[in-house]
Amino acid sequence: MLVELSVVPIGVGESLSEYVAEALKVIEGRGLKYELSSMGTVVELKDYRELGELMQEINDRLVERGAGRVYMVVKVDYRLRGGSIEGKKKSVEEKLRRSP
Repeated sequence: MLVELSVVPIGVGESLSEYVAEALKVIEGRGLKYELSSMGTVVELKDYRELGELMQEINDRLVERGAGRVYMVVKVDYRLRGGSIEGKKKSVEEKLRRSP
């Protein structure tokens, strides 16, 4: 299952990179495959339970670092037969090469 997370701590100032880095430390600490973009992070997960646990741990970490409020946007791409970040990108790239 692919999940895109955007995490925004509220009330901590304009620069959020310190908090994004903390969220990524949580993801890395769990040994998850991910890809960072300028607007969010795509993570490969097993199931919704793992997603809930990840969200809770990220929330807790940001609160520990001083965020009094945390806003998260979550997008989920669930497929019965699974999926990967690389597989999704590869599929689009193959179609681009076939286009006139």
